[in-house]
Amino acid sequence: MNISIDYNKMQGELDRRHYMSQVYIEKIETWKPTQLGVKTYGKWCDLVNWENLLNEKQTSSDDFMNLAVKRKWAEIYYSFEKKQNVCEPTKFGHDLFRTFEYWIDEKAQKKVARKKQINNVVKEGGKLVQMIPKILAGISQFMGNSSEQEEPTKKTKRRKKKKTTKKTNKKTSDTTDVNNPSWDNWSNSTRKGNWWEV
Repeated sequence: MNISIDYNKMQGELDRRHYMSQVYIEKIETWKPTQLGVKTYGKWCDLVNWENLLNEKQTSSDDFMNLAVKRKWAEIYYSFEKKQNVCEPTKFGHDLFRTFEYWIDEKAQKKVARKKQINNVVKEGGKLVQMIPKILAGISQFMGNSSEQEEPTKKTKRRKKKKTTKKTNKKTSDTTDVNNPSWDNWSNSTRKGNWWEV
């Protein structure tokens, strides 16, 4: 189970108890453990069976266990498996000494700094992903506007064609020419009588 820790709150608690002090190294503000803090941390690791990151062996005593219970860093319960009383950290004790470990472990500090950077990148990337539909809508609107500008905005109306009877110009022999002398021959030879009466 991953327990989130409020480092700012715990940092203030470590400072109040004089387990850590705020120092400036090369114009950089940081927190460093005090001698009392190193001694208390060593006893705490022995009490709750944590790995001591400072590699300093400290032995916990009954007095320290009573102090941890009194300050609500730990609780004592009876373990049927071990057939004895066992001391386990509370949330407050866990957070307090994990914050202490955070400030003595430069790798942990770098890891948290990288995690913050990744979260910022993901956060900015999420904003970018949310903006993509808006960007695409803007591009398509721009493309739509540019294609509309290419087309004429006013449509020209086509005129309706008037229905007219077409005269066919058939090339025939000189029968269509009224002035042609053969016309008279045709009209006289083929028609006998009044053709209009037919």
